[in-house]
Amino acid sequence: MPFVYVANFGGSNISVIDTKVNRLIANIQVTGFPIATIRSPNGQYCYVLCTGSPGNVTVIDTKDHKVMATIQVGVVLSPGQATTPLGITQDGQRIYVVDSSTSGNVTVIDTKDYRVIATVQPGMLPNAIAITPDDQFAYVVNTTTTNPSVTVIATKTNQVISTIGIGESAFFLKITPDGRYVYICNFGSANVSVIETKANQVIATVAVGAAPVALDITADGQFVYVASRNDATISVIDTRTHQVISTVGVDDGPAFLQATADSRYLYVVNNGGDTVSVMETRTHQVISTVRVGSFPFTLGITNDDRYVYVANQNDATVSVIETKANQVISTVSVDTFPGALAIVP
Repeated sequence: MPFVYVANFGGSNISVIDTKVNRLIANIQVTGFPIATIRSPNGQYCYVLCTGSPGNVTVIDTKDHKVMATIQVGVVLSPGQATTPLGITQDGQRIYVVDSSTSGNVTVIDTKDYRVIATVQPGMLPNAIAITPDDQFAYVVNTTTTNPSVTVIATKTNQVISTIGIGESAFFLKITPDGRYVYICNFGSANVSVIETKANQVIATVAVGAAPVALDITADGQFVYVASRNDATISVIDTRTHQVISTVGVDDGPAFLQATADSRYLYVVNNGGDTVSVMETRTHQVISTVRVGSFPFTLGITNDDRYVYVANQNDATVSVIETKANQVISTVSVDTFPGALAIVP
C-alpha cells in the first residue's frame, strides 16, 4: 500500500498519508526542521534531512512508520526552495548528503548500519546532488559566487575526480536516464549547463527563461523541461541537440515540476498562482490548470501515474489530483509549512 511522507518544516515532523483513503494516519516527530525526503529504491525506508548545526538524517521504517535511526551530518540550512540535497545509490546502500555551510561537505552514509563512512569536500556552498544511474559518480552543485562549479565524486573511493565551471547561482541538477548528460539550472545567468559525463566537460550552455529554478527529464530521455520562475515559462530542451524547441507559458511562479513515469505528461507547481499546470509532452502544450492550496511548493506522482500529491505551504495541506480528469479529489490537512514529500510504493 503506497504512503506519502510529507516533511513539515514548521511542525518539525513528518505526516504520513495513506493513499488508499487519502487520510492522515501518523505524525512522526524529528529533530530539527525537515527540508528534504528521499525513499530507498525498494521502498522500505524513508530518509529525511533536517536542518541544524549539525543537521541530521532521520531514518523511517515504512512498514510501521517508526524512526529507526538519526545520523548526524554537517551544517544543514533551509534552501528556501525545492532542491535535492539528498542522493541515494540505486542499490540503496549509500546516501550522499550535502552540507550547505560555506566550507561545504558531502557526508556519505552506509545504510546497512547507518554509519558515516566518508566526508568529501566538493567546494563552497554545495546545495544539490545527483548520482549516475550506474552508481559510479555523484555530481554536486556548488553555488559560490566567485567560482560556481559542479564537483564530480567517484563513489568507489569517495574522492573528487573533477571540478567543472558552470553558470551563476545554480540550484538544481538532473542526470539523463542513460547517464550520458547532466543538466544544471543556473538561476543567476538564466541558462542551463549541459555536462557530458564521459569527458566531464560542459558541451552546451542553453539560454532559458529568467530565474530557472528546477528541471525534470522525461523517463524516455527525450526532453528536459526547465521551470523559469520570473517569467512563468517552461523551456523544452531536446536532448539530442541540447537546444530549446519550445517555450510554454504557465501560471505565475513555477517552482517545481515532474514528468509522469510514462513520459506523457508534465505537472508544474506554480506557487504564485496557487495552481498546477498540466502539460502534454507530445505537443508541449498546457492542457489543464488545476487550482490547489495556497503557495504550492512541491509535488510527487505515484508510480502508476494515477495521482499527484501537492504540498501547499501556506495552508498546511496536501492536494490530491486524479490524473485521468486532472481534478482535485481530496485535500489532506498536515502540519505547518509542508515543503517536501516522498511517495513509497
